[in-house]
Amino acid sequence: MATLSVPASRLGADRLLRSRALGKLLLLALFAAVLAPWAAARWPGAAWPHALTVDLSTPLASASDWVVDNRDSHPLFLYFFGYVSNAVVLCVRAVYLTLLAAGWIGVTVFGALVAWRVAGVRLAAGTAAAFLACGALGMWVPTMQTLALMVVAVLASLALGMLLGLAAGLSDRLDRALRPVLDTMQVLPAFAYLLPVVLVFGIGVPAAVLATVVYAAPPMARLTSLGLRSADPGVMEAVASLGATFRQRLLTARLPLARKEIMLGVNQTIMMALSMAVIASMIGAGGLGDRVYQALASVDVGAALAAGIPIVLLAVVLDRVTAAVGERLGEGAEPVPGRTA
Repeated sequence: MATLSVPASRLGADRLLRSRALGKLLLLALFAAVLAPWAAARWPGAAWPHALTVDLSTPLASASDWVVDNRDSHPLFLYFFGYVSNAVVLCVRAVYLTLLAAGWIGVTVFGALVAWRVAGVRLAAGTAAAFLACGALGMWVPTMQTLALMVVAVLASLALGMLLGLAAGLSDRLDRALRPVLDTMQVLPAFAYLLPVVLVFGIGVPAAVLATVVYAAPPMARLTSLGLRSADPGVMEAVASLGATFRQRLLTARLPLARKEIMLGVNQTIMMALSMAVIASMIGAGGLGDRVYQALASVDVGAALAAGIPIVLLAVVLDRVTAAVGERLGEGAEPVPGRTA
């Protein structure tokens, strides 16, 4: 009995016709063929039709007026935003007073000891030289103001980013929901949300810290989520086979395996927070950013460089220290030769 053979080209054509992608493309082409002539007849001309323009200025202006009218009386501002603002001010002031109490010798020695413990003598010497250069340029007090603000902003950014990263790394649904939020936080120009923050918190340190948190938290969230999702499946299966609970698997396997990505997130968060130092000075951050902003306003190149160099030195020192911590953690994740289980 002879068998019928179907040409390969016909089989390929049948598969192509049955593909879902081609069906969606044909449906889209049909809609375009019907809607394009109708839209051209309904709204003739090359310019965007005025009837399809969405007015955002009116509702946003109404919201702004409501905030101004209720900022001193509404419970949301009195019992939530007010407490947040006071907490930020107290934290920044406590760190700043601690740095001033330690003095330039204490801060320099402490920074050098931390760098020496993490990465050795060369980084310790570089850290000490960086702090001494800040003092030699006459920028010690503004440097301590910026450092105090950065400490609080970075800690808040790390806490927020860690929570968002855990949520996105452990749940696909939350990951899809948080992705556009993180994209908006990271891509939106900093000047675009300075005014809303100032509108709610007023000009000063709280607005500067919260604007910095919005700008610096997304890298921590993204890298934490990446580290949790890229955990070794073999290790996770082994831990699950031992009867570990979800909490135990998270604390003893997933987070330790993701520590290198988490430290990279810490590094990137610090860098982005420092990059906001000058921008945040426009809303009352003070410190080195305020000195740079005033120098730019008066076209004083020397003063701008004198205030900008300490920002660069702080960024370099913090980058090297956190990178060294990340390398040590990465080496600790490797198996130790000669050690038996």
